[in-house]
Amino acid sequence: MQETLSLEGANSCQFLVLYEDVAAHEIALEVCGRLMARFETELIFTFNFWKIKDLENSASAHWAAEAVARADIILFSLTGRDLPPEAAKWLDSCVQARTKAEGALALIITGLPGVGPAVEMLLSRMQFAAHRLRMDFLPLVPLPPGAGIRAPMDSSPALLNGDREESGGTHWGLNE
Repeated sequence: MQETLSLEGANSCQFLVLYEDVAAHEIALEVCGRLMARFETELIFTFNFWKIKDLENSASAHWAAEAVARADIILFSLTGRDLPPEAAKWLDSCVQARTKAEGALALIITGLPGVGPAVEMLLSRMQFAAHRLRMDFLPLVPLPPGAGIRAPMDSSPALLNGDREESGGTHWGLNE
């Protein structure tokens, strides 16, 4: 017997989306759309979108910080450069506004694939911000062409045994 739960009266999953430009906005919309499609029967979503440039305005910065206080997920959609100084200062000030003890800060890098010093610095800054906001950090960074994780095409027992023999081991060592 299948039981259907009503979502009436349920708290919504609060998303705060901060984006850098039109392309970053479009990618963030795609991600949000996929999440809604995947969890539409399980969650109610509330989205709050802010352009990073708007955080320079004190009223906008205030209302965006209020959204941080309630957000379950904060999604940054950025080109891969470091945050502008005003946005970095705003993010630091959000630590005091944050009232929830859990959630996730996600970062989408929309620029060219590859990890360089600018992307590494941005990842480090956002990971530190997530820690200070008491949130998990979810980096969504595109890999450069050909840098994907490569799984063996044939994981037959003979191939696996050959790997063990070459390493000198007779077992996988999972419980050691």
